[in-house]
Order: sequence, then structure tokens, then C-alpha cells
Amino acid sequence: MTSDADRTNMDYIDRVERVDVEQVLQATLGAKFGRRFTDYRRDYVKSLNYDKNGFLPDFPITLGLELVNRCNLSCIMCYTVNHDLPKATLSKATVKKIMEQAAAGGLQAVQIGLGSEALLYKNIDDVFAAAEGAAVMDIFLATNGVLLTEKICERIVKRGVSRVYVSLDAATPETFKTIRGKDELPLIERNIHTLINTKRRHGSQLPLIRVSFCVQKENVHERQLFADKWRDVVDHVDFQMMTDFSQVDAIAETGQAPAPRFFDASALEKPYCPQPFNRLDVWANGDVTPCCTFYAKNLVLGNIAHQSLQEIWHGEKIEKLRDQFRHGRLNPNCEMCLAGRDVDTFNGS
Repeated sequence: MTSDADRTNMDYIDRVERVDVEQVLQATLGAKFGRRFTDYRRDYVKSLNYDKNGFLPDFPITLGLELVNRCNLSCIMCYTVNHDLPKATLSKATVKKIMEQAAAGGLQAVQIGLGSEALLYKNIDDVFAAAEGAAVMDIFLATNGVLLTEKICERIVKRGVSRVYVSLDAATPETFKTIRGKDELPLIERNIHTLINTKRRHGSQLPLIRVSFCVQKENVHERQLFADKWRDVVDHVDFQMMTDFSQVDAIAETGQAPAPRFFDASALEKPYCPQPFNRLDVWANGDVTPCCTFYAKNLVLGNIAHQSLQEIWHGEKIEKLRDQFRHGRLNPNCEMCLAGRDVDTFNGS
């Protein structure tokens, strides 16, 4: 599904842009960080094309953080088992340790919000501050938007958070409740407008604001309505292909996916995934994985309490995984993640 041209985006995302994201980032972060930012965007694109150029940075380009393994919604496409496990939280000391390593390694981007709802974390402003203090250039916040209060919006803008990604998956309250379990869409929409107004009040181009829509049978009829609703409001709209996470536990127990909801074997003809070549992810219990998918729960590389990010990045486990992609012989988790995507619904067939 990828072309021979240099990749600049993932093929499981269909994007509608109001602004040119790269131009805004260059005008803001490029002006602030200079050559370092230019090198970051160059290295990121190189990492997307690892299979053509053999590129591997000395330190991950992006680090994902799950601050607490809890969520205030129950989305039907999510691996909600993660939210029912014993509560785990990255302590302030652990976040400090991570950011010290990030500063030493020259980390370029951090995604706050991985697998759960980041704004449930009580010390979220401390995380923003720690990332800013570590000279991380591109600071992402991924959220469902329920807790995106005026106070939080102020902190986001003042701390220099560069991107806020709000997952919605619906254009109407009825469909939102079907997908996400609660009738929170009007509140979230007001919160998004609060963030937009906060940006304007501070005269800031950042954060770039994205709303996303995971395309599935329950909401595909609202895809165009969603695009029309947001295309002139936020900076960009992303439509994402749904992944079948129902097999995470089955693969952990048996080593195979016995009954996936959908499976596109063509995705395995020339398997491709840049994440082991450009990022690491730290979950709330300290486990470090090679990517942000829930299938990574079965691919733990180490734990931040016992190994450094640098050690894990150059460790035997992740290098073995990279070789699987280099040679096209994947483990069942990566196979299911790549092939267990609902291509038909996404493409409208």
C-alpha cells in the first residue's frame, strides 16, 4: 500500500488539512530551534524510508508515554483490558528520569498519551514542563478531550505544546455514544473551541489541533459529515483505519490469532513499519515497547526501572524485531497489527 516515492505519512491515514502542517512547524519550531529542527524533520522522513536507505538514528526520534493506564471512556475498538489492570502510574521521579535520558540523547519529539487518557494524570503540567526542560522540540498531547479544560488549555499554550490530537470518531452525539460509551461529544466540542480561542488570545500558531476519526462500520456513514464539520475549524482532520485489537490476548496465550475480525494478507507481502526504527514507548508500568500499538504489550523490550532508553534502543530484542521487518519474517503480533486492519470499510468497499 506504500509507493516507491519517499514516504511522508502513513497509508492507513487519510488527511484533510486546513493549514500546511510542515510549514507551520517550520515557521514556529524551526524559528526557535534552527538547524536542529530541520535535522529532526529530515531524520523523521529518513526513518519512514528505513527499508530503502538503512537509516537508524542513534536515539529514538519520538518517545511515547502512557502516564496512567486508565481512561474515562470505553471505546468499542480499543483494547480496554489495559484499563482494567491494576492501576499503574509513571511517578514524577520516573518522568524526571525519562526526561533526563531524553535530554542526554537529544530526543526530538514526545507523544504524551499512549493507550489511555493522559489528562487523568494529576501532574500533567509537570510532564509538559519536564519535556520543555529537556529541550524536546515537538511535544504532542493525545487526548479524548473530555478533560481539556480552560486551565489545561492555558498550560498547553504557555508550555509550548506543539500538537494536540483529539480523538472523536463521530459527528453526532448518538454515534459518539455508540462508539465511545458516553454522551460527551458536546462537552468535547466546546473544549476544542476553548483551545482554539486560547491560541488566538495568546497570538500563537501552536499547538496544531487535529481531530481524528477511526473509520468503522458503526460510524462510516458520518465520515463526510465529520470532514465538513471540522475542515475549516481545526488545523487538520485525520481518518484512521481501524485495527482489530481483539487478538492481543489470544496471541499472548497461544502465539497465534485464531479468529480475527478481518485480515488483509496482502499487507504481509512486503511488510513495512517504521516504528521500531524511529520510536520507543514507555507504558504506565514502566515497560518499554517498540511501538504504540496494543500488540506491543506482547513485545516488551525492557523496563525503564532497570534499563536506560539508550540501552533498550540498541538492545538485542529490538534489533531482532528490526531484522524481522528487514527480511519479511514477522512475529504474530506484528502480522496481526499490519494485516488486521479494516481496509474494506476504510476504502468504502
